[in-house]
Parts: sequence; structure tokens; C-alpha cells
Amino acid sequence: MKIAFTVVTISYLPRAFVLATGFLSFNTDYEFVVFLLDPVDERLEPFLHDQITYIPVAGIDEDVPKKLSATLSISEISFTLKPILSLHLIEKYPEAVSYFYFDADIAFYHDVAEAEIMLERHDFLLTPHFTHPVNDDKVPTELDILRTGLYNMGFAAFRNSTNAKRILGWWKERVLIFGVENHDLGLTADQMWMSLAPLFFENIGIIRNPGYNFAYWNVHERSLNYEAEKVFVNNKFPLVFVHFADFDPEKPDTFTNPKHFNRTDTSVNTALKRLCNTYADELLINRFEAYRNYRSCYSSSTRNRAWQQLIAAGNLRDHLKFASVFFFYLLPASLRKTLRRFSLFILRNVK
Repeated sequence: MKIAFTVVTISYLPRAFVLATGFLSFNTDYEFVVFLLDPVDERLEPFLHDQITYIPVAGIDEDVPKKLSATLSISEISFTLKPILSLHLIEKYPEAVSYFYFDADIAFYHDVAEAEIMLERHDFLLTPHFTHPVNDDKVPTELDILRTGLYNMGFAAFRNSTNAKRILGWWKERVLIFGVENHDLGLTADQMWMSLAPLFFENIGIIRNPGYNFAYWNVHERSLNYEAEKVFVNNKFPLVFVHFADFDPEKPDTFTNPKHFNRTDTSVNTALKRLCNTYADELLINRFEAYRNYRSCYSSSTRNRAWQQLIAAGNLRDHLKFASVFFFYLLPASLRKTLRRFSLFILRNVK
């Protein structure tokens, strides 16, 4: 038995379905599990599939997402749940020979046979954001990646071993305490912790194959081309999966959010443009527009979370911290955006 899985809110079901069906088309001997942060209801019906199992997170432990929603955004909750749900899968399916986690905004173009072979001799697999230096002044920079973590946790693979469970247990402890995204403090929810994992634990494999986890953060070292309708990276490696982080299918000519990325233009990168347009079409066919505005039952605004934390604050430092966040979110959105851009400019340019 082999398991692949993701965790999503109701609004991300179209992405999860494209991920799962694409993965299963190249990896037919897997069961795909979609953990859902919302109740299972009639909105799930368009995405039913023989090899996809939907499991509501509340059915596992309702207290965990409720507790997390008081302090974390919905994306931070999803990040924090990764090690928790990974351990749950090992307990639920102990006979599985491999477990593969993917963020929902990933699309597949090849099988994961190479990773499976690596998993036979490693307990845990990671993919680095990139493996070659950045030698231009574009975004993201090497400093950006150092702030966010060496490995991209949109992917992880592991097996049922004592060592893998130790890694997941350590990861779980960290994200339950520091599961927030605050780049100024070097906190990127679940991700930055795994920079330490290869130092703390043995037998962690690093997938350096550039066909794995192609994304905006590594286009400086990876080029795409089509050969007989198959996609290759650097004219050599089959493209396994693309991580379409922050991709908007209604703007398919933009690979990701421009504030994170300005290294390439899809209009002059024909292979990438073709991938973006195909992925956009798949999302739109699978009801992306109808589902994108559904609000998760665990969603809460930053201002409301700050207010709850302000009420519960036990010392002056916390009172000041959460009061500043609360009042910041009383400002007009345009002013908040300007202040964020200014702070980002300072972080990147002041030596």
C-alpha cells in the first residue's frame, strides 16, 4: 500500500482534485487522501473519485483546529497540521510502504519512481528550494530563502520507521508552538524548522533532481522544454511536478505573485507559458471560480485573532505586541499595503 495526501479547505478542493487526479494518472498504485478542514457536505460531490479518500480533520480531533484557529490564519493551520496528519496516517495505515505529502497547488507530469527508490534507503525525503547560487539582483534572493527555510515543505515523503516518527514528532512540537508566519522574526510556520532536520536526525534524503518541485524560487537554475509532448528540465530530467505557489488561473501569464518573483516572464518562456495555461484551464474546468470564495469554518481575520490574544495576554510585552497588530488592521488596506512594501524594501536593501 502507498499513500499520497494533502490538506485543504473547501475553497481549495479544485486544486486538490487536479493534484490528486494528476498524481494518480502517473502513479496508479497509490491511494490519495485529502484531509478537509471543513465539513463533508454536498460541495464535495463534484470531486468524488475511486482512489481519493476525503477525511474531515474534525473527525480526527476537533479540538486541534479549533484551538489553532484562535491564533493562526487558515494557511498557518494547514501548515501546522502537516506533521500531525502525517503521524495520523502512519497510525491509520501502518502497512503502507511510503507516504507522500504534497501542497494542493502542485501539478504532476511524471511518476515518483526515483523518490520511491530513495525512500527504500532513507526514512525521510526533502527537496531544497534550489541547489545553485543566485547571481542576479532578482527576487527571490538567497537571503529570501535563508529567511524562509532551505527546504520547501510543499513536499515531503517518509516511511513508517522509528526515525521518521521521531522527525515528525519533533516537527509537530515545534509547529504547535511556533506555527506562525512572521518573516521578520524568521518564522515561516512549518517550513523553516526543517532546515535543522538533517543536522538533528540521520537518514534524511535530499532530492537534488531538478524535475522535482519546479517553482518560481528555482527558475534561475532550471529551464523547461517539450520533447514529443513530454516536459523536461534542463534538457535532461523529466519534469515530475510543478509547485504553482500563489498562481492565479485567471491570470495565467503570471507564474506567481509579482511581489515574490520577478525573474522571468512567461510571455517569453514558451514551455512555462504552456504549462501555466494548461494548469489554469484544469482549475477553471474543475470549478475554481465557484469554490474560491467559500470561507472555511476555521477562518478568522488577523484583527480578530489579535483581539483574542490581546485579551488573553499575560504581560505588558504581549499586550503591546497584540495591540499593535490589532490597530494596524484598523488602518485602510491601501495604507497597510504601503507600509508592508516599505518594510520589505528596508529588509532587502538596508545593510
